[in-house]
Amino acid sequence: MNSRRQVTTLPTDQPVRFYKIIALTFLVITVGLLGVIIFMSSKRAVVTVFTKKTPVDVTTDLSLSLQETSINGVEYMATSTEMSVEEIFFPTGTKEEPGEATGYVTLHNTSGSVQPLVATTRLLSGDSVLFRIKEGVSVPANGTLERVEVYSDIEGAENNIAPSTFTIPGLSATRQKEVYAVSDEVMKGGVRTIGVLSKKDIDAAKAEMKEKVIAKAETTLRSAGTNDMVALYDVGSLQVVSDTEAGKEVSEFRLSGKATVIGVFYQEDNMGQWARDQLMKRAIDNSELVRPSEAMPTITFGGYDQYTDEVTLHVFFDGTVTLNPEGKQIEKTMFFGKTKDEARRYLLSLDHVHKVEVEFHPAWMRTVPHINDHVTVYVQEVE
Repeated sequence: MNSRRQVTTLPTDQPVRFYKIIALTFLVITVGLLGVIIFMSSKRAVVTVFTKKTPVDVTTDLSLSLQETSINGVEYMATSTEMSVEEIFFPTGTKEEPGEATGYVTLHNTSGSVQPLVATTRLLSGDSVLFRIKEGVSVPANGTLERVEVYSDIEGAENNIAPSTFTIPGLSATRQKEVYAVSDEVMKGGVRTIGVLSKKDIDAAKAEMKEKVIAKAETTLRSAGTNDMVALYDVGSLQVVSDTEAGKEVSEFRLSGKATVIGVFYQEDNMGQWARDQLMKRAIDNSELVRPSEAMPTITFGGYDQYTDEVTLHVFFDGTVTLNPEGKQIEKTMFFGKTKDEARRYLLSLDHVHKVEVEFHPAWMRTVPHINDHVTVYVQEVE
């Protein structure tokens, strides 16, 4: 018996198809992943912050001891001097009234005999204005008598006459040619200015006296400082009294008393640096950027304490403050996942932010990407 072999044929296209499906699946997945990568890498957000600078200033006091030469890195010299003061002032609420003109004449005698003249002897000017000698005198023979005081016979502005030659009506006509008077100055006082003294007048006089005292003391105090120091002078105390009470009617009044004048000399660069340091402290945190002014601080005299021997200076310095481009508040991570509106609202809530622009690429993106390199933040300062 012959054996028979049975030959069976398996389908060969099924494994090929299977492998094709797997390959295509991997291809689709790869393309999908590549698309996701391309999409993610193409997402960009650009945030532009427009910031506006705001004025900022600092006013602080600096107490200087007259016994020291430096404080907080500021080198200085402080000294004081006392002086007696006295000055005449005039009330502002004034009016004019007729007054008695006065002046001086020189009496001449060209004769060989002495000429006695009693008090109230009349002197008549060439314009017929009458004056009288205040006190009795004797004019020496062939001589003169200078600085003889005279006064007008009546009150009024017409008595303020220019230098004149006077005759003496009480003498005989011949004697009048030998004995006469000559004035070399204008007669004054025919019009008297008077007013009611007010407290305002006294206060204004004290302020004027203060300025005059400072000017007078500068020469004395200047030697305490050096040429490279800034000088500041002021009156530490001014104790004066008026010789007339407010409410009185006077033509003038007098203030007298004593003053203590302070001289402070300081290094301008040291003072400027100290003032800048004080201004920089005005920044709330690192979210603000303070820019000091290029000018030097303004220094004024605040006061003098005679018991502690200290001078107080008022220091004023200004600058501007704006948003710090390196501040934590505008780090890129602060915008991750935010929409345009959310990013705008957040930024506009910050100080010194004037306007905000947010751009997405591609435009149909909805939120800021969570990748640092895909977020750009610009800070632009506007006037």
